Amino acid sequence: MAENKIIVRTESENLWWGIYGLNEKTGWEDLTLFDESHEKIGRLCLCTKSYLRAVLEDLVDDENEIEFRDIVQRHLSGEVCNYWFCYDEREDEDFFEVDFEAPKNEKGVKPSYIEIFHPDEGIGIDTIQSAVNTFAKDFLHIDHSTVEVVCDVPLEEAVKSFKVHQERFGDGDINVLFSDKVITELSVLWKMEKEQVLDKLKVSI
Repeated sequence: MAENKIIVRTESENLWWGIYGLNEKTGWEDLTLFDESHEKIGRLCLCTKSYLRAVLEDLVDDENEIEFRDIVQRHLSGEVCNYWFCYDEREDEDFFEVDFEAPKNEKGVKPSYIEIFHPDEGIGIDTIQSAVNTFAKDFLHIDHSTVEVVCDVPLEEAVKSFKVHQERFGDGDINVLFSDKVITELSVLWKMEKEQVLDKLKVSI
């Protein structure tokens, strides 16, 4: 593949709660990647250190997950992206393997799904772009790509769903403080000046 644009679609509302600064940033998210013609490239699960730390605690005594546990531990001590590959069995009724070059298992099967471990603690726009760029270089032979994250959950919709969530599960008033990093990321996403971004965020709540 030559240099091009990669379009990313997300799935979770709580991802956008974190991106908009309404809540702590989520630690994992499923991403679907498309090319400029909106042809699907594949799917990717993005996991950050905060999520993997919690997963590791649950696997401390699981002897069936030694390999996974070792990879997670190595990742948590570093500052680069790492991968975990999930494979189907050929006899599976819904057998699938990715249609790009990727590490094969001992049976010669390519992964059905790939998880990318990112050194960030939580997922923001920058995290998604960084992860997808790394993935594109490693597997799609794209050295320089423009990563466009589609805003799947508008601010107003995110605020509404977050307030509903807090009413059901929260334990106090909603107190939102918008960090400089949140404002900077949204300034790029919305193509607005930072002051305009902050005004829009304040009005939304």
